Amino acid sequence: MQRSVRRAELRAFLRARRAAVKPEQAGIARAGRRLTSGLRREEVAALAGVGLTWYTWLEQGREISVSSDVLRRISRALRLSPSDETYLFTLAGVVNDRRRKTKSAVTPGMRKTIDGFTAGPALIFGPWFDVLAYNESADIIYAFDAVSGRFSNNHVWRLFMDPMRQRIYPPEQLARGARDVVGTLRARYAEHVGRPELEELVEALQAGSELFRVLWDERTTTSLEPFNARFDHPALGALEFCSVRVTPGDAPANMIWLLPAADRRTELTMERALKLRRNKRKRSTR
Repeated sequence: MQRSVRRAELRAFLRARRAAVKPEQAGIARAGRRLTSGLRREEVAALAGVGLTWYTWLEQGREISVSSDVLRRISRALRLSPSDETYLFTLAGVVNDRRRKTKSAVTPGMRKTIDGFTAGPALIFGPWFDVLAYNESADIIYAFDAVSGRFSNNHVWRLFMDPMRQRIYPPEQLARGARDVVGTLRARYAEHVGRPELEELVEALQAGSELFRVLWDERTTTSLEPFNARFDHPALGALEFCSVRVTPGDAPANMIWLLPAADRRTELTMERALKLRRNKRKRSTR
């Protein structure tokens, strides 16, 4: 079953990426009437230096032999990004040196890292953005226990399905974050395709969010780039954090996300919020 799902995703991915490349981008003159705005199969085959029949079989997801050299040429023909190319290699079942193991346990060292991080929120994500651990500052921002349910601890699900979570972002940050996180999830999907928990997450998001469905169907992959995270928190006001992402060597499928305050106002606001939270906890235990 997993093999058939992977082949179906390979078909859909190649067709979507072929349709996204305009002939002019590939140096092909647009002559006569075209049934598609993107490249034709024969044009991709010619650009990649492979036979049309062979490329057609690849795009149909047939069981054929394929080499890394040929996949790189197809990647260039389709103008794939590095993350797109990794996705293609993984779907095609070709060894990729950059492919990482899926070990994702939270080690004591990782736990101490985020608990000891005092400059702002700190989180640990699993391979498809399940929140595995977080510090107090992160909980103040994201309110992890505010909702419950099957995917309540998943960062992507909360972004698209939780109105309270959506309200903490300025509109432009929400739009960028939605596109970036879907692109990153899509990039990781090839390596984990067929995993029941991941497939269930994607199905739930497709059923519940039109925006997620549109972005997911674009089949555009990306890797998360450094950016400043801005919030318009209903209780704390405007906040801005730098964004630092770390891949732990002992659990390379995880990502440690550190958010140090980007300005003095944010730093003071978080210090006051932490102090208030701890004082409340002390009073409740008396």
